[in-house]
Amino acid sequence: MEVLGIIFVCILLVLGFLLHRPKWLDPRSTQADVATLQSYQLRQSLFVNRSELALFAALNRYKPDGLHVMAKVRLEDILRVRPSEQEGRLRWQYRARIKSRHVDFVLCDASGRFLCAIELDGRSHANTEAKMLDNFKNAIFGHAGLKLLRIKIGDDFEHVSRDIWRQLY
Repeated sequence: MEVLGIIFVCILLVLGFLLHRPKWLDPRSTQADVATLQSYQLRQSLFVNRSELALFAALNRYKPDGLHVMAKVRLEDILRVRPSEQEGRLRWQYRARIKSRHVDFVLCDASGRFLCAIELDGRSHANTEAKMLDNFKNAIFGHAGLKLLRIKIGDDFEHVSRDIWRQLY
């Protein structure tokens, strides 16, 4: 009988701990150990190649005051799954299609309102998988009502940048 009492008290203590732990602490989170931390390194640049950097510089050179050029913006930071999509699994499937994808640049006004998105297309956009992703991005941006501009590596970035800003403002 005494053993049952001890077990009962232990169960109550465990339940009390579980119910009163801080709500902000994700139970799946763990501290990163040294081996995990050593697996990461700083990238040399935000830009993958010189063309991305050149287009970024040209867009910034010709942008009107108060407007902004954002680089490497995740699709999930631009788009969201409609709140009406309540079914959990389906909602996560829709999110999975956009959460790890990005566009090269997004142009915004001073309040953060999206003006357009820009993709810089090079040789990597020629394979079948990349074309499928490009078609998906074209469709999803078109449906959302945000213009997605596609610029080819080799285009005159100075001329293209001036034209983009002229069309937007």
